[in-house]
Amino acid sequence: MNPTVGYRNPVVLLAAAFVLRMDAPVVTRAAQPETPRRQGGPETIVNPDGRVIKSERQTFKIEVVAQGVETPWGLAFLPGGRLLIAERPGRLRIVENGKLLPEPVSGTPAVWERQDGGLFDVEVHPKYAQNGWIYLSYAEPGRDNGSMTAIVRGRIKDNKWVDQQFLFHAPELNAASNIHYGSRFIFDKQGRLFYSIGDRGNMDDARKVHRVNDDGSIPKDNPFVNRSGALPSIWTYGHRNPQGLAFDPATGKLWESEHGPRGGDELNRLEPGRNYGWGVISHGIQPGITKTAQEGMEQPVVHWTPAIGPSAIAFYTGTRYRGWKNNLFVAGLSGQQLRRLEIAGDRVTHQEVIFNQFGRVRDLIIGPDGYFYVALQSPGARFSDSTPGVVVRLIPVP
Repeated sequence: MNPTVGYRNPVVLLAAAFVLRMDAPVVTRAAQPETPRRQGGPETIVNPDGRVIKSERQTFKIEVVAQGVETPWGLAFLPGGRLLIAERPGRLRIVENGKLLPEPVSGTPAVWERQDGGLFDVEVHPKYAQNGWIYLSYAEPGRDNGSMTAIVRGRIKDNKWVDQQFLFHAPELNAASNIHYGSRFIFDKQGRLFYSIGDRGNMDDARKVHRVNDDGSIPKDNPFVNRSGALPSIWTYGHRNPQGLAFDPATGKLWESEHGPRGGDELNRLEPGRNYGWGVISHGIQPGITKTAQEGMEQPVVHWTPAIGPSAIAFYTGTRYRGWKNNLFVAGLSGQQLRRLEIAGDRVTHQEVIFNQFGRVRDLIIGPDGYFYVALQSPGARFSDSTPGVVVRLIPVP
């Protein structure tokens, strides 16, 4: 594929195509397999509001903060406490003073709403109070009845989306498949933006985690800046469908979760320039892939079989919950669960399923009040492509 980088002033547009050999040498590490668990969620999904959950270290009550949302995919708080909710059908909603505003933000990008496609993540610039930037990822409609992941930034003025700029836009990678968009992003402490792009169901060159400056330009210390044939925004590669990104507060390392094929879901600790193997190795079942390891390819820290469908991940850094500080939490789609992991360096030492009876867990963030806010899809109903959802928060019970 063409490795060139295109431009649309004033923002750099980054094409996802490039050449990187999947057998490039890197240091490997042994993976920790997960004890097999039952596939999928429970037979009956219950309404979460008011439910009290007793976990190993903390009892908490579930409180609904927004209902009447459709397939909530991403959550982000604005300064002052307003909550942004990205709905997969393409709507950006706002919760203000505890109430979901009836009208979505107008003028947001048109999305390709098919199967996995739609509006995905939403993130707020660390210096939002100074610049007002909000970032969105979505499936952009393309030629020949196809689509590709796109990332834009813009501002909200009078409930309208304005000042839009592209950061990632790759029409040459338009695909007919409607799966594996990736699309999660996160800022580091230096204000650099990391974002994930999935393989789009084709095991092609799109499967990467990228790192750019907040305007889409390239940091000079990226691992492939001076590598011939490689896109300079690449941070890591060899990912299938990465939907979770989180920084470890103890080490500053970036962690990533991704969906395996049939089983083999992964949790990875990302090192710049490394190859995480997808397309060549997997701990799941994929026609044409027969190996679980190969020299020069990283092993996951943990892999889950049966699959849990890992989506968002987040380290808890607050003090609201007893015994949870610096633990990693994993949202599960097919597993319909919220999972807590204890981390020691680059190892997972303990896992606990916090709950698994409220539908697909899509996103989780820490609010300005120190509570977890969680996006649930299809509570009280079986899963379908477009389903009702709620946003809840977890309130500790003494």
